[in-house]
Amino acid sequence: MKKNITTSWRGFCWRAVVARSLIAISATGIAPAEVENELATIIVSALRTPREAGDVTSTVTVLDPRELEKRSMGQLRDALNESPGVIATSTGGETGALGSVFIRGTNTASSQLVVDGMRLSDSTTPLGNMLSAARVFDLGRIEVLRGAQGAAYGGESIGGVLWMETARGSGKPQGTFVVEAGSFDSFSTALRYQGEKNDLSYFFSAAYEETANDAPQQDFHQGSSALRLEQKIDAQWQAGMTYRGVDSFYENRGQSDDRLDASLVTVYLNGQINSDWKTTVLAGFQQEFYDSDSLYGNYGTDMRATSLSNDHEWRIRENVTLLGGVFVHRSDFHNTINTSEQRDRYGLHLGVEWEPLADWKTYAAWRWEDYDAYGDESTWRIGSSYEIKSTGTILRTGLGSSFRAPSFLDLFGSTFGAGNPNLKAESSLGWDIGVEQELGKDHRLIVTVFHNAIEDRIDSFAKPMPVNLPGETHTEGLEFALNGRFFDDTWRYRIAWTYLPQSLSDQPRHHVQAGLDWQASENLLLGVGLHSLSDHSWGGSPIDSYAVGRMHASYQLRENIRLQARWENFTDESYLLSDFYGDTIRAAGSAVYAGITVDW
Repeated sequence: MKKNITTSWRGFCWRAVVARSLIAISATGIAPAEVENELATIIVSALRTPREAGDVTSTVTVLDPRELEKRSMGQLRDALNESPGVIATSTGGETGALGSVFIRGTNTASSQLVVDGMRLSDSTTPLGNMLSAARVFDLGRIEVLRGAQGAAYGGESIGGVLWMETARGSGKPQGTFVVEAGSFDSFSTALRYQGEKNDLSYFFSAAYEETANDAPQQDFHQGSSALRLEQKIDAQWQAGMTYRGVDSFYENRGQSDDRLDASLVTVYLNGQINSDWKTTVLAGFQQEFYDSDSLYGNYGTDMRATSLSNDHEWRIRENVTLLGGVFVHRSDFHNTINTSEQRDRYGLHLGVEWEPLADWKTYAAWRWEDYDAYGDESTWRIGSSYEIKSTGTILRTGLGSSFRAPSFLDLFGSTFGAGNPNLKAESSLGWDIGVEQELGKDHRLIVTVFHNAIEDRIDSFAKPMPVNLPGETHTEGLEFALNGRFFDDTWRYRIAWTYLPQSLSDQPRHHVQAGLDWQASENLLLGVGLHSLSDHSWGGSPIDSYAVGRMHASYQLRENIRLQARWENFTDESYLLSDFYGDTIRAAGSAVYAGITVDW
């Protein structure tokens, strides 16, 4: 029966591809904006350069950090679940444990993290540390770019790309101070200050938090800071720099004491060479030091990476724009089990945007890169979008390739066993088809169908060494999003549903994230939310389905003082984060938090 269901689902998907192609060439997914936002939503991640949401040909969700704060959705991992196609969680423990993100049925290692324009994750340095307890407080932009994105971002972008930027300063100087306390001896405080003076914009933030968590022996504390300075040189050019740092400690269920010390610095210059030619130069340095002390000894990794990239955008005709760039990247990786490697990666990418008709946009791109560790890779992507203004409809479709390179531990060995220097990279081919439909002036519906075929999938835990699995592995599914407002913006709602008939690691077939907010008075905002996963296992023992609810409230006491409170898991749902054959990790129970935000 399962085979028949899967076969019919594939048949439906491929018939949809053919039918849609005969109607018009349209582009992937949707970049949903707030319905009430009269200004066009800007997308940066899809082409590595700003575009209006209606002009991109990839599935993108934009999350506004300030709107998330109003709803007391401060943890990045929780916020990412508001994007369809994404499951963000932790299979290792509560707040502070290593995070996981599953985009379109793929694993964490199949998605890439880009912060302030620099790629932070690769096959050796996964994005899990960033998701352990990252907050949205110091971010100005969060974009979830889904689908195979190898043509723009290279390896580890089979599922998609998480694109984040440190906030920019603007306007008059303004400061914000937040303090919150609550269940499990939790306490957090954060400060940010931003503004502009003459041609210089500035942003600074610092934060600290600690919690004992609900489960025993999961103490966590973390300090973080961020900085952005941007100088306007003249009407065409600007230069800037960013800094981000984090220092954290997590007691890993009594099994080990885990410490993370990480930082990122970028310097950039962007502007216009002439009226039709724009360019950006970015240099970055990243370091991540991780130490895990246990009764069995110490395991640690030291990773340093430097990167230099130069991107160009050249409009050669009114309806044709060329895109391209070059990059070099060096990783220096060491650990306590004698894996010490320095590797270079370099390459180039080329693309073209073409607008055959006023409401029809197309995109094609190609990328080549060379890895010291194992060889070179080429990837590509094509996409298109068609807008029917009379009905408020946008149709999108795209097709692209990507890959995941073997990690240093896969190649050279780890605590799980010997390495395999003969490993090949995973390769993938994925497509998606989407429609965005306005429903009146206050509601928006978004539906996207996707499929991904992965060849030579790497099994990092095979014995006696990692291997490439034979044949193809498939992921496929449906993304659904609906958001809008009622009664003159008094009520707002949002729903994100992901259906995964095929996925890696036995992920839940159904994932639902929903929220409803009520502006009860001019000063009082009330809201509820739901997060639900159907049966799954993450590749371990079976885990039952669960649904977790939350409530939040905020009251504007004065123009510059806001009181806020939240009640997480208000039904005290008992559920598991993971169960890897007896190593059971339970999620936190009911928890209440309250705080105050002061602006000046």
